[in-house]
Amino acid sequence: MFSVVVLTILGCLSKEAWTCSCGPRHPQSVYCDSPVVIRAKFIGQKDYPEREQWMLHEIKATKIIKAPKEMDDIRFLYTSKIESMCGYHHSSNNKSEEFLVAGTMVDNKVYINSCSFVVPWATLTMGQKRGFLQVYAKHCGCKIKNCFELPCQVDSGLQCLWTDPLSRKKSLYASHQAATWACVIKSKDLCIWNSLKSRTYATTIPPTAQPNSKTYAVTGTRFTTPDPCQEIALSHDISEAHQPHPGGKSV
Repeated sequence: MFSVVVLTILGCLSKEAWTCSCGPRHPQSVYCDSPVVIRAKFIGQKDYPEREQWMLHEIKATKIIKAPKEMDDIRFLYTSKIESMCGYHHSSNNKSEEFLVAGTMVDNKVYINSCSFVVPWATLTMGQKRGFLQVYAKHCGCKIKNCFELPCQVDSGLQCLWTDPLSRKKSLYASHQAATWACVIKSKDLCIWNSLKSRTYATTIPPTAQPNSKTYAVTGTRFTTPDPCQEIALSHDISEAHQPHPGGKSV
């Protein structure tokens, strides 16, 4: 089983160089694709006696958001010591700081690497916190498809098009769709973007979500862009939609 872990980690290595290359993921994809999601404080680290090139991050789990039912506590996170094998290095020395951690599982052990979603809880938006605690779990039947360059389109009605990567921002997790939207089930065969800003999670996407924003349609998927520069880049390939996405019941 340990070989599976090694192969999994090696899978994130770039083909061009022996370094890690991590693709962006919407926070909802992080939640739905990860078997373990917790809030935790990093309180220490030590060697992994059974494997020389591996180490343990000792943690205090403050909330287990998602995990197998039999896992009522998590004390250690396993990772490689070697940078070229995507080992996770925890840079904060603040043992009271709480982090949102998404990890994988092998043989009842939780593994993280340099591509894992390990983010200070305090830096998440209110929408993202609500997503991880209440909303994302209900809508893992929806899939978020990354859009890195135009043209791009969804392959089915159960997909939402994530256009934040088009902005080329350094931190996509702080971009508009990642920070404030979730891809939610609208009907049996349809998922749509939904605002996480309000506690009601209204499924109607307002056409004036931010000042100077416009709503666009991309192969049946609508989104807003508050960035005038991004709007210029998209205007040649995307038709402007003059009406907001059809409303519906609250999530």
